[in-house]
Amino acid sequence: MKTKTLAGGLEVSALCFGIMNLGVVLGKDESYALLDRYFEAGGRFVDTANNYGSWNGSTRSGDSERLLGSWIADRGVAGEIVVATKCGADRLVPDRPLGMAAPTNFEGLTPEVVRAELEGSLERLGLARVGVYYGHVDDRNLPVTQIADTFSALVEDGLTSVVGLSNAATWRLAIAREHSRAQGRPAFGAWQQEHSIYWPRPGLPTTTLLDTEGLDYAAEQPDLTVMTYSPNQKGQLVRPWLPTPAPYDHPGSAERLRKVHAIAHELGVTANQVALAWHLAGPLSRMERPAGSDRSALAELPERRVSMVPVVGASSIGQLEESIGALEVELSPEHRAVLDNI
Repeated sequence: MKTKTLAGGLEVSALCFGIMNLGVVLGKDESYALLDRYFEAGGRFVDTANNYGSWNGSTRSGDSERLLGSWIADRGVAGEIVVATKCGADRLVPDRPLGMAAPTNFEGLTPEVVRAELEGSLERLGLARVGVYYGHVDDRNLPVTQIADTFSALVEDGLTSVVGLSNAATWRLAIAREHSRAQGRPAFGAWQQEHSIYWPRPGLPTTTLLDTEGLDYAAEQPDLTVMTYSPNQKGQLVRPWLPTPAPYDHPGSAERLRKVHAIAHELGVTANQVALAWHLAGPLSRMERPAGSDRSALAELPERRVSMVPVVGASSIGQLEESIGALEVELSPEHRAVLDNI
């Protein structure tokens, strides 16, 4: 499988396998079969979190990590797999539910929580360190510089190779990264946001979504990789009769979906594979630059593409095969220009 290099030189598979449902919705046999197929295809980069399983009455927080740890031990691949996991979105009060609206009951990203949750994740995974460790949801109760310091220390202590933020506003990420650089400490090198083929409806909050401003920022940062979750929009791309997800419900989305299907038809692949191939190629930042920013014509400037790794989920071998097949999809310059045209 093709690879990408993250901050600090960590090499990971170009297609990351997100296992939120493994060991939670799917049982051991089904989960093992999916992990075995991903590994067989050359995949070595798996994404999970400390709270996966917390919302299911029959499972508990960490069950996805436990399943992965069991598979790693049974297959003897601890030295080959790069694991990404997260903290910050598990329950602060155990007997209260999690929520996406305040009060969320998220545990947050204090230094004490981050350290304790990483220790718990490592125990469940059966590992001494992880490849990537994220703050799952930004903690706006804390200065982002403090959060940056907490995560920098994890790299310095050898507990992770790369640190990242997920579901965080561009400006918060930028401040955190500049703070770490100024201190000469490891900066956030991974940013996990929702992104597919669509752009959010103008005026909506975009803290959890990649928008054009975020794309423009990431394109200027060679040591930052955007990890995109829900790249296939839970199957909506190949089921155009389903409603467009609320953040993207505007006329431009319908036009983008039509263009993706036209490219898919031309290449003899699926719309899901076209979206993944675009992410794998790295979208081009075309955000308008203010007058006076450049002394050359835009056409004369070098391309500013984003380093991007899609995080794909699957509940069947067929779904996983479709995603793996995207690695072989070659988009022409004309196809990429259509998709890059914001």
